Amino acid sequence: MSAVMDAKKILQSSGLEQLELIYASNIPKEMQDNTDKTIALITDVDMRLDLDGNDTFHGAEREVEIQLFYKLDIDFDLDSFEFALLKLFRNNHWSIADIREHTVDPDTLQVTWVFYVVEHKILN
Repeated sequence: MSAVMDAKKILQSSGLEQLELIYASNIPKEMQDNTDKTIALITDVDMRLDLDGNDTFHGAEREVEIQLFYKLDIDFDLDSFEFALLKLFRNNHWSIADIREHTVDPDTLQVTWVFYVVEHKILN
């Protein structure tokens, strides 16, 4: 399974009510202007081969970007929610690679947040 789909599966199993929609690779056109729901978009960033030995590699580090588009009427504590997301990935053996600051989308006025996580995968 791709790293994007692995990350999506983790988010779907989180039970976090604040996360209303989760998309892999792109947001459908009909949802791009939605400001009533908090949406996560997961995209590929990088893959690095790892664990070299015997003229081959035995592992890979797969990095994904998770972009959050918060609904306009935020009715939950962002810090608590974001820390829960970071812990969710950490508890599933992913590393937190980077965390970006909050920004405001100039078109929709939604608060957005981006973070990067890395899965360390051992290959057969």
